[in-house]
Amino acid sequence: MAEWERRLTVLVGAEPIAIEDRERMVRAFPQVRFTFANSRDDFVAAAPEAEVIFAKGVPQEALEAAARLRWLHAGTAGVDRLLRMGIRERHVILTNARGAHGIPMAENILAMALCFATRMHLMIRTQRERGRIGRRVIADKWELHGQTMLVMGLGDIGGTLAMKAKAFGMRVLGVRRSGRPFEHCEAVFAPDKLHQALPQADHVALCLPLTDETHAIVGERELRLMKPTAHIYNVGRGASIDGVALRRALAEGWIAGAGLDCVAPSDTPADDDPLWDMENVILSMHTSGSSPYNSQRITDIFMENMRRYLAGRELANVVDQEVGY
Repeated sequence: MAEWERRLTVLVGAEPIAIEDRERMVRAFPQVRFTFANSRDDFVAAAPEAEVIFAKGVPQEALEAAARLRWLHAGTAGVDRLLRMGIRERHVILTNARGAHGIPMAENILAMALCFATRMHLMIRTQRERGRIGRRVIADKWELHGQTMLVMGLGDIGGTLAMKAKAFGMRVLGVRRSGRPFEHCEAVFAPDKLHQALPQADHVALCLPLTDETHAIVGERELRLMKPTAHIYNVGRGASIDGVALRRALAEGWIAGAGLDCVAPSDTPADDDPLWDMENVILSMHTSGSSPYNSQRITDIFMENMRRYLAGRELANVVDQEVGY
């Protein structure tokens, strides 16, 4: 057998890994045989030889064909789709890109909150029609400083949001599975105490992976517990908020508004969804995790784990496949 055939084979889903990041992987690991898949067909064709896969998305056919797979590194933080594809049954190590998306996603939430506070979203909407809504804006605007932000999920995204919201002069509360304190939160609640936290919040931000525990964690009861002046934000998975209850809450005024990067049932709303026409809704259409630094950050995390893998050390960002993150 030729020397190159004995080398560790790594299949990389080329999108969204920039050329310069592909090149630095190859330079850093000359003992590794890298295959960069630029299309779905490339991915499926290369999968049978791969011991390691690094990709943002993995075709079902490729996963089924990857008979030699030992480690799959997701270029995303959320791995619910991979878990639904049967990765648990493969007994493959699964790691993710936790740490790569906290900054842009936290900034996305704060941008939406600032729009609601300054009424900037209304001014932008009416600008083309020469709308003169200055008096209304002056009467309705408010400040984030001094308000309460409840952050649900204190991982990379939620933890970054908590830090940035605190820097804005906000009171920050948190919800996390363990209920353990967090340095940027005044108080942290376990999920079974969520109902104590919701009535205190002016802003509720869901920064959660999608698991059995977080599916519809916010439903009608939770929305009715929020202040009628409160806003809700979701940058995790749309299904974490009951979609029917959310649309009712917004239409009937149970809450003041919503900033949604994802929304059930399909994350990006259908063309006839009433959310498009609600002036108390900002839709960022699943863009919150995007950044010009995504490729670099995702690659950095993978390369650190590649070093660990080659040295036989424990990997970072290992997903608990029973818990879901």
